[in-house]
Amino acid sequence: MKKLKLEKGFTMVELIVAMSVFSIAISLATGAFARAIKTQRILNNLMSVNSNASLTVEQMAREIRTGYNFGVSQDAGAECGNILTFVRSRDGATVSYKWNEERKSIDFQEGDGNFLPLTATNVFVQNLCFLKTESDPWRITFYLTLGSTDPRLRENILNFQTTISSRILPQDIQQQ
Repeated sequence: MKKLKLEKGFTMVELIVAMSVFSIAISLATGAFARAIKTQRILNNLMSVNSNASLTVEQMAREIRTGYNFGVSQDAGAECGNILTFVRSRDGATVSYKWNEERKSIDFQEGDGNFLPLTATNVFVQNLCFLKTESDPWRITFYLTLGSTDPRLRENILNFQTTISSRILPQDIQQQ
């Protein structure tokens, strides 16, 4: 009888095996959780870049649609037109967009003011190119290549291209 009562419980080997299995399971779960957090941060960064790029493109498109007297020029050494200048119809202000190669951003200028960055600091703009098609109505095509400033995401590049038709027709400009 005494021998049966003493054999109740776990042996040291059973405890060591159970603790080892538990430790391995916790290690795997912790590794998976850390990987999920890292992936979430990367995705949040990419979504932020995409959101800022969409917002920038939309703002530029809205301004261009209501503009006239478009001019496309390029900085020395640029492959294509990287500066777009036009007159905004609602207030007659001269508006310019340009690619700032030093800051890797899209800059915006209104009137004679300074160029100010339009894109966020977590976005680098690799290229911006404008093309003007003179027809009735005028069309401006621009494309930009951009990505994240995060070094881990340098290979994730977004390409945007859009064509915008001016809502201001040449006969409307003469009446103004």
